[in-house]
Amino acid sequence: MKEFFILLIAYLLGSIPFAFIFSKLKGKNILEVGWRKSSASNVFYEVGFLSAFFAALGDIGKGALAVFLAKYLNLSPFFQALTGVFAILGHNWSIFLKFAGGRGIATFLGALLVFSPRILFLSLIPFLLLALIFHSGVGTIFFIFTSFLLFFIDKNPLWIFPLLSSVLIFLKRLSPVKELSWEKKEIIFNRLIFDADSPLEGKFPNLLKKLIKF
Repeated sequence: MKEFFILLIAYLLGSIPFAFIFSKLKGKNILEVGWRKSSASNVFYEVGFLSAFFAALGDIGKGALAVFLAKYLNLSPFFQALTGVFAILGHNWSIFLKFAGGRGIATFLGALLVFSPRILFLSLIPFLLLALIFHSGVGTIFFIFTSFLLFFIDKNPLWIFPLLSSVLIFLKRLSPVKELSWEKKEIIFNRLIFDADSPLEGKFPNLLKKLIKF
């Protein structure tokens, strides 16, 4: 019984829309600007660095807290993994935003931090390299895949966490789904791989410019 109660708490924690809250404090609705998702990265581009920083901390923290509670209560590895997945589920489809939300990467990172700081560190290396050299969307794919691979190689039962999380993250990349159809196969492919309607919409060149300006 406690397992399902913790899963509910994880979902509600994940649903706390920090990006929406911090953008609202600046007078903007993050669901109506940029790529219309409640993510810290969207806040960064549409609101500013400081708001994005606190939104990212909140998103990382709620993923970490959800998993910490599961570990503290000595839930089985399977339910610990599900706790992280439910935190991402809440972030991506928040009950407080009428089931709108973000992509779940920061919440994934927070959960992974509690599961294994070593795997998190090793997984971030290919992400940073690919994101800075090529495209942040592609880097994210390798971030998730590397964490899955390392858990699997270690024969750690928590490999189910990155596997199930990837489903939620890539489903969210396709949104808003109502804009898609079978005739828009190129857009579907671009959203899955590049997290954008076009591969030219790379985010890190603009990110570097904003950081330099900041």
